[in-house]
Amino acid sequence: MLRLFDEEERVVKKMFAQSKNPRILVSLLILGALVFSFFPLSVVWAGSDQNALMRRGLMLPNEFIVIGTIQHVKSGLIQVNIDNLDPLFLSLQAAADKGMTSIQAGDKVEIIVSDQNQVIDFRKAGTPGWDKAVKGHLLQPLLRGQKWAVLETEKGDKGTYEVNETVRHTLENIPAGVPAIFLINNEHRVIDATFGEEGTLLDTLAKWAKERQRTLQ
Repeated sequence: MLRLFDEEERVVKKMFAQSKNPRILVSLLILGALVFSFFPLSVVWAGSDQNALMRRGLMLPNEFIVIGTIQHVKSGLIQVNIDNLDPLFLSLQAAADKGMTSIQAGDKVEIIVSDQNQVIDFRKAGTPGWDKAVKGHLLQPLLRGQKWAVLETEKGDKGTYEVNETVRHTLENIPAGVPAIFLINNEHRVIDATFGEEGTLLDTLAKWAKERQRTLQ
């Protein structure tokens, strides 16, 4: 069952306790603050009084999309049915703040869910998507002039992505097999990337999230 609960603080504190590198600790604190501000309490179950949703515009690693169907809209809530799961209730005000209009029964919605089963964001199906941060590595070096990169995620999923012209030089300098993080847009193009130690990856992830927060405000 999809639920809302506060797992982010526990996870960040655990990572903080396990890390001895001061730079990584600072990065975790920055990312933790971003996570707390980005995970909205406005995507609600019935009975909650939260009604404001902050759009993030960026899917973090270990998040995924589920698709649901709007059953009905009543009393400021949107009831969404997702396969055999219990109905999910989203805030109608949050939907309006996101520019979702003419919401009707039968409409499809896409919902970002964390690996802790927490609802993060939602939109009408078929509307422009979220950028996605992917942790993994290059399976082979990107050669000069090459337009496609072959990636493997930390979960073992493999895929080929077109590389945006503006970041081709960046990817050419990332060695194959080295831990990296890639920013992929809704056209499945790599639009940014970096590699290095965990602290560097966390710094970059925090920067991308901040940039998208400013863009959506």
